[in-house]
Amino acid sequence: MRALLYHGPGDLRVEEVPEPEPVPGDVLVQVEVALTDGTDAKAFRRGHPLLVAQVPSPFGHEFCGIDVATGRRVVAANSAPCGECAPCRRGEETLCENLRPFLNGAYAEYLLVPARIAERNLLRSPPGLAPEVAALVEPLACCLRGIERAEVEAGQTVAVLGPGPIGLMLCAAARDAGAWVVAVGGRPERRELAREFGAEPGDGQGADVLIEAVGSAEAWHDGLELVRPGGTVVFFGGREVAVDTFRLHYEELTLRGAFHHTPRHVRAALAFLASGAYPWERLVTHQVGLEQVAGLLADPPRDLLKAAVVP
Repeated sequence: MRALLYHGPGDLRVEEVPEPEPVPGDVLVQVEVALTDGTDAKAFRRGHPLLVAQVPSPFGHEFCGIDVATGRRVVAANSAPCGECAPCRRGEETLCENLRPFLNGAYAEYLLVPARIAERNLLRSPPGLAPEVAALVEPLACCLRGIERAEVEAGQTVAVLGPGPIGLMLCAAARDAGAWVVAVGGRPERRELAREFGAEPGDGQGADVLIEAVGSAEAWHDGLELVRPGGTVVFFGGREVAVDTFRLHYEELTLRGAFHHTPRHVRAALAFLASGAYPWERLVTHQVGLEQVAGLLADPPRDLLKAAVVP
């Protein structure tokens, strides 16, 4: 089969590789569509300690496809908690000590879903849901987890810094939780699109909750400046940054990280997509083949949100 393999930063190659052979419990999926995302873009530029720990490596993890054995359209999240380690027993599944194997390799004609992930996080796509929309289930599940970590309550003002694909999904999730949502920063066309995902453009000053969805040190500092005294800042991207603890101490800010998802978030995300509550299809702005992925990640078009990769 044809697959896109990662050989190092900036080096993606379409190659002929053996078709995966499932063992009992595994599920072989014929990929209909895979989606680009920010994690893949970062991994393309500088590697990733979990998704491309060894090279050459399969690449891509957001997808929708056909279960070869049953003919059903399915989606899957890219890992599953073990349910046995100490964090899992405490109910902290996102901190599972055994999250691996991470599902990777969606930029290919076929993808093997390992048994552990297939058992807990392989779901049938609802009838009538477009494959490229169903493939949004994994990042949307992460966003639902982020809103949960933020402890968003009805009536609060939630500012989302960075109206990219993740930021727009966070806007929709916060609005669905009953918050008044403000989209901060980004290009004018992105801020306008945020209206369709439940947010109003604004500066975010004095927000009860500030969710950083840019992944830059500058955005982290901005988040700490914008949130109200006593407010909560959720860092959705991982960066090393120095923090001025003046506000943290004297104004009792709460800083939280948000990582990954759990099986219940994945199921909730799929139901949210199927509801049609927001124009999810607008998050997928381009379509490319395997050969065009490297060029797209190296020089993304200005209007790119997510691209559908059709093997």
